[in-house]
Formats: sequence, structure tokens, C-alpha cells
Amino acid sequence: MKIGSAVVLCLTCVVGLSGVSSLPVGAHTTGIHDNCTKLNQKWPHGVGRRNAVDQGGNVTNFTRNTRAYNRADAHNGTLDRDNDKIACEQA
Repeated sequence: MKIGSAVVLCLTCVVGLSGVSSLPVGAHTTGIHDNCTKLNQKWPHGVGRRNAVDQGGNVTNFTRNTRAYNRADAHNGTLDRDNDKIACEQA
């Protein structure tokens, strides 16, 4: 009887713990790097490398932070669609 109880207890633990993570194994999200709407909540005019220049020349007041730009670009390469090293720039 004791062995049967131990097996039931172990199976209950395994089944209970398997539902701990609700995200698929490959899913990854950091919040602000998911899209430009979220990134612009932190940096309203975008974020770019220290020496970046807007291709259109209209945006000069973006946040200059190479480390933040590199992290955003590594997470989501579509944030800098014109490849001017400024992610999600807005005038």
C-alpha cells in the first residue's frame, strides 16, 4: 500500500509541475523590443547608436544609446527598417 501511495504522489507532482510554464519552449519576449509601439513608450523618438544619423534628416532628438539599440535590433531586426541605425524613429 505504501508503494502505491508513493507512485500516485510522484505522478501527481509530475503532472502538477508540467503546467508551470504557459509559454511554448521557443517563445521569448522582453516587452519593449517586441514592436515600435512598446519601444516608443520608453523612447518616444526612437533609440539609435551614438553616431547614427537619420536617412531623411528629420529626426535628431532620438535617444543615443548604442547598447540599447543593439539589444533592440538583436531581439527584433524589423525595428530599424531603413537600416540607418535608429530603431523606431519618430519626429
